[in-house]
Amino acid sequence: MTKLTGRTRLLGVVGDPVAQVRAPELWSEKFGTLGIDAVCVPFHVRPDDLAAFLDGASRWRNLDGLLITVPHKGAAMRFATQLSERARRVGAVNCLKPGPGGWVADMLDGVGFVTAFENGIGPVEGRRALVIGCGGAGSAIALALADGGAAAVDVSDVDDGRASALAERTAAAGVASRPVAPLGRGYDLIVNASPAGMRGTDPVPVDLGGVGADAAVADVITDPAVTPLIEEATRRGCRVQVGAQMTDAQAGHMASFFGYREVAAVPVSSRPNGAP
Repeated sequence: MTKLTGRTRLLGVVGDPVAQVRAPELWSEKFGTLGIDAVCVPFHVRPDDLAAFLDGASRWRNLDGLLITVPHKGAAMRFATQLSERARRVGAVNCLKPGPGGWVADMLDGVGFVTAFENGIGPVEGRRALVIGCGGAGSAIALALADGGAAAVDVSDVDDGRASALAERTAAAGVASRPVAPLGRGYDLIVNASPAGMRGTDPVPVDLGGVGADAAVADVITDPAVTPLIEEATRRGCRVQVGAQMTDAQAGHMASFFGYREVAAVPVSSRPNGAP
């Protein structure tokens, strides 16, 4: 752990809630290991307070940037003066850094997911994918799968309108995409990008009936480390990817964005599939 000094740099994580996020532990450990005088801290910010928080944070001279998590990924985009093409396509951001004219933003959930999947399981090219949850993370993942050469990327959400809108954007990226019910049969990649599974009483967000061992199942949730969906997929013999693996893979991309060259140079940690 970094010893705090008057020169310590700050990296923040902004969400509501933030108790479930792994980023403060992950980043602070990396900083300490590499001898970087920086620390990652969580900020619990309610939606109504986001504008005031970002206005104040833009004046902190020792802030390197902010990681944005639920439910702020869409709202935070409005405060950025510079957006990556990824963020524009997705309509959401998950990292902000101070720039000369205001906040600079990017959306790295999708590239982080694909990096983790291809390092741990295999190529996304040619796969028939189902993405559950069409918010910021789900949108980023669906578009990244399309960019990665998936054969089809169908989407499902409790909000039918949101699912239809994402299906249209994904189809515009050149891949077959439809809004569908959360039924896993017929897909060889199933991704939960919804909050379902964060509470122990949550039902499994997709029906895995008919899903065989040739399928891969992934969850973006990091707490619990192994969700009910991952437990059921494991029982069925599927290859699985847990939220921690996506978080770890995304860290390298974020390090480059924030300018932490030493962190970006460290290879993504090799975790066995399903390890928290």
